[in-house]
Amino acid sequence: MTWEYVGSKNPDISGLKSINGLDVVSPTWFNIVDKQGTVVNKADNGYVKWAHNNGYKVWALVGNGSDPEVTHGFLNNTDTREKIYQQLLIYAELYGLDGINIDFENIYLKDKDMLTQFMRELTPLLKEQGLVVSIDVTFRSASENWSMCYDREALAGIVDYIAVMAYDQHWAASPVAGSVAEFGWVESNLKRILEQVPNEKVLLGLPFYTRVWKEETVNGKVKVSSSAVSMGSVEKILSERKPEVVWDEESGQHYVEYKVGKVTHKIWIEDEKSINLKTSLVHKYDLAGAASWRKGFESEDIWVVLQDSLKVKQNYTQWANANSVAAD
Repeated sequence: MTWEYVGSKNPDISGLKSINGLDVVSPTWFNIVDKQGTVVNKADNGYVKWAHNNGYKVWALVGNGSDPEVTHGFLNNTDTREKIYQQLLIYAELYGLDGINIDFENIYLKDKDMLTQFMRELTPLLKEQGLVVSIDVTFRSASENWSMCYDREALAGIVDYIAVMAYDQHWAASPVAGSVAEFGWVESNLKRILEQVPNEKVLLGLPFYTRVWKEETVNGKVKVSSSAVSMGSVEKILSERKPEVVWDEESGQHYVEYKVGKVTHKIWIEDEKSINLKTSLVHKYDLAGAASWRKGFESEDIWVVLQDSLKVKQNYTQWANANSVAAD
C-alpha cells in the first residue's frame, strides 16, 4: 500500500504511471474538520477508475487534522459518531471504494477508549459494504497524544490491518539531528508492536522521505533545524554538492555531511538500499505487507526494489540469500 497525498486537488491521472507490485493506493480524501462531525470530501471518481484499471484497490484515508480538541468532540458524542459513519458509508458507495484507512493522530490520552469504541462501531458497518478496514498507529512510546492514545491490542481485534508509521524517529523539531528511521530502531520497535498486534495484520510503514538537518553554532550553542525532503530532492543535493557518501552500518542508511558557509548539513538518506533492508522485516516477521508515505516522494527505482523484495522474494530466506545475509 502507498498513501497518495491530496492537497487542494487530486493528481492529474493522465500523468500517472502504472506501478508494478503495488496493490493498494490510499488517497488522503476525507477529513473530519469540526466537533460536529463534518467530513470534507476530496474524492474523485476519475482517480478510482484509474486505480481500478491498473489493478489497485482504493482505501480512502480518513483524517482528523491532527486536532485533539476536534477529535475529542466528535469521539464523545454518539450522534456525531453516527453522522460520521453515515457520511463515510455514502461516500464509499458513491465512489466505489474498496476500503477505509483511519488516520487519527494527536489524540488526548483520555480519548483512548473512545477511539476504540469509534472503530468498534464503524468497522462492522464498513464490512457490511465489503470494505477493508485499517487504522494507522505509531510505535509505542511515552508520548500521550502521539502513542499512548492507541489501544493497539484492542484495535487489532477489530480491524483488518494495522498500518504502523515506522518513521519520525527524529522528527521536524527534534532537538538533535538523526535518522527518520534507523533499521535497528524500526526492528526493535516492531517487535514491541508484535507483542500486541498479530503479525498477519501489520503493515510496516516505509518512509519515502528524509530530513536535511542544519546545525549552526549561535552564541556558543548548536542550533538544530530540519526540513523534510523527497528522495528526488536528495538526489539533486548529491548531484549539486557532491559530498562524500558513506554507508552507516548503525542506521542502515547512506549518510552525507557537508557545509554551506558556517552551517553543517547532515542527511541520513532513504534510498533503494535502506528501503530494501527494511523490507526484509516484512518477510522476517511474516507481516501482511508494507505501507509507504508517500507516493510522489520516491525515486523511480524504489518500485523496482519493492516489487523484487516483496513480490518476487516470497520469504526471508529468499531475501537473505539474494542479499548475502545469513537467515536467522
